[in-house]
Amino acid sequence: MSALRKYLFNMALTVPPVLFFKDNFYSLYRVDGSSMEPALYHGDVLVVRKSDVFPHTMWKRWTSIATSYGEEEEHQNAMRVMALDAQSGRPIGELQTGYTYLNPPAIHQLGSVIVFRAPDAEKYPSSEYRVKRVVGLGGQICRASDNFHSLERVPPYSLWVEGDNQESNGNRSIDSRTYGAVCKNNVIGIAERIVWPPTRWGALPCITPSVPRSWWQ
Repeated sequence: MSALRKYLFNMALTVPPVLFFKDNFYSLYRVDGSSMEPALYHGDVLVVRKSDVFPHTMWKRWTSIATSYGEEEEHQNAMRVMALDAQSGRPIGELQTGYTYLNPPAIHQLGSVIVFRAPDAEKYPSSEYRVKRVVGLGGQICRASDNFHSLERVPPYSLWVEGDNQESNGNRSIDSRTYGAVCKNNVIGIAERIVWPPTRWGALPCITPSVPRSWWQ
């Protein structure tokens, strides 16, 4: 076997698994714009988790005994969301045990950063996906940051998302205040870490406002 043929053979064996991993588990996305400053800046490259590699482990996390008030709140939110997702007619796992392997459902937390397909991509073709922070979960009542006199009910299997920088270059962030709650079908994944530039390498923590802006009714 010639060197070229051997190289092509090795590539043929390597590329499909890499593409499968990229399409189903983890991928890289670049931040476009200043709407997420100061947490994220234009040009930052993020590692995005598209699904749970070990879904059963995540399921056990949400159903285990909490050791703190914050953890208990996270567990209750996760269980409420899973129940509402199930009622919405979307599958949440084999026999509701979280044993799904291909594209298992990710449980979103308040304050996490997500990447999703822009509902208004036709209007803004240069921005096919957006990076925003989760402010409200499906089934919650949410108060938008620019209108404290109006309340929004987030539909099941949806998320209310907003940008951190409410006045980016004088322009309001284009988020759920513009096009409403984002259906989870449009969510690409959860941003977990900044990997570029090297000076900003680090995990992305969940950040929630000091005054809660979403709650269960």
